[in-house]
Parts: sequence; C-alpha cells; structure tokens
Amino acid sequence: MTTETFIPMAKEALSFFVFTFTELMVLFIGISFIVGVLQELIPEDKVKAMLSGKGGRGYFIGAGLGALTPFCSCSTIPIMVGLLKARAGFGPTLAFLFTSPLVNPIIVGLFFVALGLKATIIYSILALMMAIMISFLLEKANFQRFIKWDTLDEKQEDCSCQPDSTEQQGTQHVEVRSGTPILSGPQLACCTATESMDATGSCAPATVNFAIASIKTDRWVRIFKEAVRQFKTFLPYIIIGVVIGAIAHGFVPENLIVKYAGPDNPFAVPVAAVIGVPLYVRVSTMIPIFIPLMAKGMSVGAVVALTIGGAGASLPEVIMLKRIFRAPLLGAFLASVFFIAVTAGIVFNTVL
Repeated sequence: MTTETFIPMAKEALSFFVFTFTELMVLFIGISFIVGVLQELIPEDKVKAMLSGKGGRGYFIGAGLGALTPFCSCSTIPIMVGLLKARAGFGPTLAFLFTSPLVNPIIVGLFFVALGLKATIIYSILALMMAIMISFLLEKANFQRFIKWDTLDEKQEDCSCQPDSTEQQGTQHVEVRSGTPILSGPQLACCTATESMDATGSCAPATVNFAIASIKTDRWVRIFKEAVRQFKTFLPYIIIGVVIGAIAHGFVPENLIVKYAGPDNPFAVPVAAVIGVPLYVRVSTMIPIFIPLMAKGMSVGAVVALTIGGAGASLPEVIMLKRIFRAPLLGAFLASVFFIAVTAGIVFNTVL
C-alpha cells in the first residue's frame, strides 16, 4: 500500500469514526432519555402486559415496534435495556432487537426505490416473520437465563450502604417507587436525595412533601443523568467497536468484497453475511450502493445477506451486547442474524 492510497483510506476511516461515534453518542443518550421518560410515565405492569408474549400478541407488538423505529442496531440497545428492566417479555423484546435495524419506514422506502415493490414485500415479510419465529424459539429454550440481570439492575447509590443498628425501632423513611413517595420500614443507612445524615451518622428521613417537590423539580435532570451514566458504562465497548468498524470501512475495498462474495463463489451468500458484521453498515446506508455492487457482479442475494449481516449484528452492537448477554445468548443472537441473512439471500436469489 502506497502513501497515495493509504492517506485517503485513513481519512475515510477517521471521518467514519468521528461521525459514527458522535452519532452513537447522541442517539444513545437521546434514546435512553426518551426510554427513561416513557418508563416514568408508563406503568411497568402495562409494558409487561403489552409485551408479555401471551398468545403470540407480544411478539407481533415487539416486531411492529421495531418496524416503526428507524434506528441502527446500536441504537436499539437502550430501548432493549429499558424493556428488560421493565421485565417485558423476553421473546417480544428480542423480536424488537432483531427487527428494528432491519425493517422500518425509511428502509422500506429505500428498498422500494432500489429494487422495486416485489423485492420490498419479500424482504419485509421475511425479516419480520423470521425475527418473530427465532425470538419465540429462544424464549421457549429459556435463553433469558443468560441475561446478566445483575448488570441491568445495578443500584445507583453514591455511598456504601451498611445496616444501621440505631434505626431498628420502626423508623419510617421516604422511598420513591415509580415516581411515588412511599413510607417504608427500617432501611439501610445510605442517604438518598430525599434524606440527610444526622449527627449520629444515620439518615434522617425527609418529609413526604419535600419528596414530592423534589420529584417534580428533579425528574428530568435525574432521567438525563441516568441516560448519560448508562452511556458511560457502554463507552469502552462503543469505542472498541467503532474503531474496528472504521478500519474495516476505510481499508476494505468493494473489489475485495466482490472477490469473495461474487457470482463465482457458490458460498457467496453465507460469505457475504459474515463479511457484513465487521463493516457496521445500516440498511439505509447500504441500500444506495446495491446497484454498484450488483453491477460489479455481486448477486442480489449476496448483497441482501451482506446488508442484513452488517445491519443486524454490527460489531459495535455485538461488543455492547456482550456486557448484557452471556456467551450462549450472544452466540445464539449471532447465529440467528446469520440464519436470517443467509435465508433471505437464498430466497432472493431463487425468486428474483
């Protein structure tokens, strides 16, 4: 590689990193904030009822919610975390995770422009139905046991809680649950925003009126701070993933993709699906270059597989999911996206 070719590639990679990282930061914090507001306003029982998965309704609602949200794969994670925290159905939540980066109004419109009505209908039905089917099977196989619930349920206290021996006489404290102040029994000596520490080192309860006023004035600030905190916990994973994605984006030429996923390779569709993962492409980004890739000899099925592989299981998303999913569930997720990509690619090559 000469200096003349390296510099443009490096600039492309750097530009990709800056743009993608900034986009992910804004989307992640923004979406986390929106999810936090919704969690504040919508009771958990209602969320669980809608996405319970009973009778199959929850799966279609989850997939439908994904189809209506024009997010990339990484941007779905804050919403997924919010659904899991609300103890929504595992299967419907997975259906949302699979569907959101693959099917939405923007993608459907671009697909229609690039490949026509028939291809758009086939793609949308395949993506939705396979997402629902796989989510149903993973829930029935009890894969929810591989979620790192301890990571999702981390307590956000700023001090170390220790049992308070001086407050075992039924002293009442203000506890905030779902935005409602509730008087409760003996608590741990860890002061919250509605308490203050007295001379003995114990937390003195504030009044209910003070708690209500604090909730009204600090609610949005608290939600935003939680969104920023959640982003910070994912920051190392995001940086690692975007760096690798930027290198792949800037230094992997289209000709190399066509070489290994072109019409002369009988395994072009599965190879294209595998290649797509480190490229970190969104469907809305990939669709405009459908025609140039196919003009270079890449089959429509291989292009579709490449798109689903990159959009459905991008490397930054996989790295962030590693913090939430244990190895068996993460492996099942990757295998599922690969299955969707290969199946869709084969169907497209057969039908079109």
